Amino acid sequence: MTPADLQQLLIERSPGTPGITGASRRDDDSPYELTVTLEGGGQVWWTITGASGPAPTVTTGDGAEGVEVPDLTGSSVAVALVEQALVAAAAADNPDGGIVRADRYSTRSDPPAVRYGATLECRDGWKLFLSCYGTAGPGHTRPEQPYQPLSHI
Repeated sequence: MTPADLQQLLIERSPGTPGITGASRRDDDSPYELTVTLEGGGQVWWTITGASGPAPTVTTGDGAEGVEVPDLTGSSVAVALVEQALVAAAAADNPDGGIVRADRYSTRSDPPAVRYGATLECRDGWKLFLSCYGTAGPGHTRPEQPYQPLSHI
């Protein structure tokens, strides 16, 4: 699964999550970016990158399957829940077992500089990185410069 494949999959599946009204690709020179729009009007911006390599050794229960789909219909939504929703959408109903392992950054005891995101290991050897680079509450526009996202929108 390439970054483009993951982007398309999230565009198709994310709106099925309670509280997500849309997911779209930016129409500029940023081909692997994703804008997630929430029911309350907030938005979260993500970038998708990846690297291909040898296929991972897969053991049952590596954490990709069974990610619970959260309810994002509140007035204040934690970005960590949007992260969880995207991982759940990516891992759900994969007939080919595309995503075999998921590491959500917000659940780490010592998260990386990109506090919200995930590393998704795929059966075909791709390792995909989903990284949040911005948030905005209802009525606000996308920032032009990357900044540290808010914890709730």
